[in-house]
Parts: sequence; C-alpha cells; structure tokens
Amino acid sequence: MKIAPTLPRELADVAYQSESLSDFGLRLREWNHYLTRSDVSNRLALALAIKQEPEILAQHFPEGQVADAYLAAYAEWIADQAGVDRPTWVGDPARSLEHPWFADNARASLLILAPASFRQRNLFTVPEQVVRLRRGRPRVSAEQKKAKALHCIASSP
Repeated sequence: MKIAPTLPRELADVAYQSESLSDFGLRLREWNHYLTRSDVSNRLALALAIKQEPEILAQHFPEGQVADAYLAAYAEWIADQAGVDRPTWVGDPARSLEHPWFADNARASLLILAPASFRQRNLFTVPEQVVRLRRGRPRVSAEQKKAKALHCIASSP
C-alpha cells in the first residue's frame, strides 16, 4: 500500500498516490487545491507541475484506464489554458479510452461542455479550473521577505 506523506505537488504524484478511481479523485482534488491555493500562478510553475509523466494506472486498479486518460486530458487542457507546451507523454495512445466514459448522468450536457482534450480521449466531464495566472512577480512568503530584509541590513555599510 502506498502512503501519501504529503499532498500531491505534481500531476505525477496524483497517480503515484492513487489505489482506486475514488482515491484518484481525492488525490486530484488535493492537487487542484494545491495549485489554486499555493503560489502556482505562473506559466513555468504550471509547466513543471504537469511535465513528469505519471505512471500508467490501468494495471493497478479496474478503472485505472479512466484515470490514465483523465491525467493526459487534464495536463493537455492545463497546458493549453496556460499557453505552455503540452507534455510529450499526453500523446500516448494508452491514455485514451476505447468506449465513452461520462462523469455523471447529464450526458447531453457533458457532450457539449467537455473540453476537446477530454472529448478526444472519450472522457466526458467538466474539469475544475486551476489555471489562475497572475501578472507581476510571484508571491513572496513572510519568511522570504524577512530573510531579504536581514540580508539587506547585513550588507549595508
């Protein structure tokens, strides 16, 4: 059994820490929370968060192929929204479903609302919006500000 010592910080961590489709959903929500609540607010940080290829989950649990397709669709969708290069691993044919999968019974709505990166993999869902780019410099923690101030004081004549 894999134990999740920390919240997922990269999309690959979501796969590594998942042992079932419901577990995958929980880990994905934790990762979304990390992206939206921490300082993942610039293109470079988002690109790094999706760059590493997640392990293939189809062999780990019965609905693992759904999770594999979801990871690729989500990474591609995030890359497109952030305006960064798509990770190369999203093109793997093993990350698509043979038969359509719907997140809920609102099939007609999902056929229309699902983003293209999901539809092309036979996934019909509306993902959580996690791309929230901010202009300017990244946020700086109180500890970083204090360290910078101490450095400035120590280096002044």
